[in-house]
Amino acid sequence: MNGLGRVEGKGQIVMQTTEVFFNCPKYIQLRHLETDTPESREPEIGSFEALTTTEQDSITESDTFFMASFNPKTGADASDRGGYPGFIQVINDHQLVFPDYAGNNMFQTLGKLTVNPRCGLLFIDFERGNTLQLTGTAEVIWDQSQFTTVPGAQRLVEFHIEQVLETTNASPIPWRFGEYSPANPAVKKESLTT
Repeated sequence: MNGLGRVEGKGQIVMQTTEVFFNCPKYIQLRHLETDTPESREPEIGSFEALTTTEQDSITESDTFFMASFNPKTGADASDRGGYPGFIQVINDHQLVFPDYAGNNMFQTLGKLTVNPRCGLLFIDFERGNTLQLTGTAEVIWDQSQFTTVPGAQRLVEFHIEQVLETTNASPIPWRFGEYSPANPAVKKESLTT
């Protein structure tokens, strides 16, 4: 749902919707909430201008991340992106490339990126509760000749990093991996380079 929200008496949030549509669940991996949570620890935040080697490895091993985009006329959007580990390629400490797979065909994220390339990516270490937030700009690559070797790709997205926020102990709630989505396309690590 997208719309306008306001807080009313007793902390109730009232939302007037302007758009209602389904999100594509095809590339969401199954995870199980762990009920026996360890004692929570104080979050520690580090801010960087580029990815460390450890952060690069973490991104390459990720099977899920979330992307936020914004259009001044229509508002913000947050969407999930998923695939097998390796579907996101780290080009260098300031650049990532990942495929855009067929989803709900609403183009909320890609449409906003076309108007405003500024966006953010959120990577979650579900088992440890750590997060990695990246802000920067994205460019949608529509030229099919650049991604014909990327299984399942409808387009590529090239992301240029401006800031990295790494939060250790961001969440005390761990999630255990269950299984990969059966919709995930196969990955060839060398195939995403633009």
